[in-house]
Amino acid sequence: MINLFVHRLRNHWHVLLIVPLAVIATTWPTFPRIFDADEFWLHSAFQDSWLRLWDVWHFEQALNGQSQLYFTESLFHPLGTSLAFYSLVFPHALLMIALKAVLPVDDAYNLLFLLILCFNGFCGYALIRHLMRDKWIGLFGAVVVAVATPFPYGQTVPDLITIGTLPLTIYFVIRSVKESNWRLAILAGLCAGVTAFIGIYVWAFILLTVAILALFKSFSLWRQKAFWRCLLIFFVVCGLTSLLRFYPMLMNRTHLNQALEVYQNRSRSNDVLEHFVLPNNPVTGRLFGSPLDSRYDYATSVMRNEYKEAYLGYGNLFLIACAFLFLRRRRRLLPWIVILLFFATLRLGSYLTFDGVEYPDIALPEGFLQAWIPVIFGNIGQLPYYQIGVVTPLAVLASFGLAALLRSKAARSRMLIALLCVFVVSIEFYIPRIGQSVEPKATAYVAWLHSEAEDQVKLVHLPLADAPLGYYYYMQTLTGYPHANGFAARLKASEHRYLDTNLLLQSWRGSRSIHCLKPNERSFIQALDQLLADGFTHFVLHKWLYGDQFIIQSFKNIPPAYDNGYVSIYRVSDMRLSCQNQAAELPRFIQLALSESAAPGSKSAILSVHPDQPIDPDLFDYLGSLFSDWRSLAHLYQDKGELAIQNAGARYPGVHAFLMDNQVIHLLYNTRDADRHLLNNLVTFDDFNLCQREAGDSGAIVEHYVRREFDCALVTSANPFEVQYDNGAKLENLLSELTGSNLDLQLMWRNLPDEAHSVSVQIFDAAGEKALGQDSVIGHVTLARHRIDVSSLPPGDYNVKLIMYNFESGAIVSGTKITDGTRFDRAIDVAAVNRK
Repeated sequence: MINLFVHRLRNHWHVLLIVPLAVIATTWPTFPRIFDADEFWLHSAFQDSWLRLWDVWHFEQALNGQSQLYFTESLFHPLGTSLAFYSLVFPHALLMIALKAVLPVDDAYNLLFLLILCFNGFCGYALIRHLMRDKWIGLFGAVVVAVATPFPYGQTVPDLITIGTLPLTIYFVIRSVKESNWRLAILAGLCAGVTAFIGIYVWAFILLTVAILALFKSFSLWRQKAFWRCLLIFFVVCGLTSLLRFYPMLMNRTHLNQALEVYQNRSRSNDVLEHFVLPNNPVTGRLFGSPLDSRYDYATSVMRNEYKEAYLGYGNLFLIACAFLFLRRRRRLLPWIVILLFFATLRLGSYLTFDGVEYPDIALPEGFLQAWIPVIFGNIGQLPYYQIGVVTPLAVLASFGLAALLRSKAARSRMLIALLCVFVVSIEFYIPRIGQSVEPKATAYVAWLHSEAEDQVKLVHLPLADAPLGYYYYMQTLTGYPHANGFAARLKASEHRYLDTNLLLQSWRGSRSIHCLKPNERSFIQALDQLLADGFTHFVLHKWLYGDQFIIQSFKNIPPAYDNGYVSIYRVSDMRLSCQNQAAELPRFIQLALSESAAPGSKSAILSVHPDQPIDPDLFDYLGSLFSDWRSLAHLYQDKGELAIQNAGARYPGVHAFLMDNQVIHLLYNTRDADRHLLNNLVTFDDFNLCQREAGDSGAIVEHYVRREFDCALVTSANPFEVQYDNGAKLENLLSELTGSNLDLQLMWRNLPDEAHSVSVQIFDAAGEKALGQDSVIGHVTLARHRIDVSSLPPGDYNVKLIMYNFESGAIVSGTKITDGTRFDRAIDVAAVNRK
């Protein structure tokens, strides 16, 4: 038995040797990094790499009975969250547990990355050698599958690169049908079903690929019972095996609906040229990268935005052309070309983009499939995932082309040509692995935390916004302590539900500092008490991660318990110290902070005038973070007789640019150092109306100005028309007036989302029939005005409704009218008018 096994391996020595060499070469310098124990380095900079390391820690916890497999309280503490929809890669976790017993965790991760690619190549070899009956053509196909696999995501993670089960499943399916062998059909079903425990995208694409192949086979085999028996056995075994993975999802209907809806109704597109241009390859990028050259930096060999994962390879395309030109039985190509075009077209998205120019009117299949079969295609999170289905048919078709070229060639020539093709493909698909490393100082705080006298340490990692939250997963593997923030992917509500109920965490998630200052003093204390009651002990601020500069002012008066330049740790109980020096922090701004007339927004600003001196820079930064909801905070003063300006938020060279750029301005000054005559010399509000003037103690004045095209009542109304939309936008007030043949609507917005939205003003007659409508893009402004010509309407009573919708997708935004709590799904009544 052993001799037979060794003999069979000897027949495939070329694959066992060359596939690993090709993998090592195309992923360089990953292989030598495995032997570098001095630096923590991962081959991928993608944040999901941290999640896969956490999988190992969590899996060990579950195996030891210390946690549930499909639920965690360690992340998203104290509420916890379901892991049924989390992409836990079971085989990878088990292999990592074994490897990290003898290797450091980063070296184990990198080694397993290379082994996965080799596994993919070996599985591709089994399929292609069976189809071509030639071991050298099989070698070439194996290398294509192995080296092209990372392109489902240039920054690779195991659930996206473990695609070897796809060609292996097809191999067993083809043999089971050809040989009428039900045992092979069972193997195919098991291979596909187990894939659900690796990656659900790969599992879905296996079923789609098998379905397309079965469709083509059915034209000639539909009368044969053995054919249908094998397919039935395959799908039954696959379904029963994968049900073990899907059962936890199906049992949680609330989370299931949430997970299935998170990616739906999205319009997206990728450039066609990404299939043909690989700019970040140091060789082919220089030769063929001109169409996408603006996105590539040759000096550092790095894409400026992201890796391109759609590349098909010129060598592969040349061989596919050879297959169509020289292959005798071209009908064999048909199912594979359909599979290739199917996934490659889906990779382009919902509409066409070519050479950077978008054509939204040219719809592509993905948009239709999203609408027709949302349970599958509406849940493909990113377009690059479709590349998973491209790799195997690409390798098969290219191998058919190589077979056509090698026909009637001598054995030695066949070997040399196949090796040359392997070399070409390896060169084409070589991408320098930049990876990511972690400085020892970034994790040195872990030892200090373990030395703390706290019985139960619980953490909040900061920053919360624009930070690689997956990195905090890895931090948990080092500390073992629960923390409040994680990355839930499809369960966004679970990810944010605790953060959004606490003022401190909510502010930090919005990249804003939070302070124990009026009017936040009471809510600040309540939020702090909530964190203490829930057992949180430390805030860990990772200063080397992007985003700390937006929240650092929250800790202005708090001494860190630990600080090494990379990480600062603050005790939660010490946050009360920020409440002790309130009076000194808001010298002239306390009145505005308490004012109910203040209207922060994207075109609202604060202007402080203190002619004698500037504000201390540290204090000004502190105030800028306090008023970070505003477009700008500006301070005017005189420097050697010249007018100077300090900026926080939007930057302005002078007061004129400041006035031109804003719609609502709140002027702050003190009559003790700036009388009205002096103010008029420094700044004039010719384009604004003075809507309100508030006088405070010790000569403090706040004046509220609004641009002349808007009524003051829009900002100063005692009973505003307020609407809270589900996308976070808030309509803070609305004024309507019918003058002659014009309906005039004025709106004041706040917290408009980044995605473009529009409003539709619709007018209905007394019978409820729509009489008129007008749509307008909202833009990112605080105040907006819409004038509608109603001269075409006959006299009578009319009802005016307002609808907000996403400009790109057309999705209607529902909301709640704040004044009476009325809930609406589509339109809200905003005015009743009578046209005489």
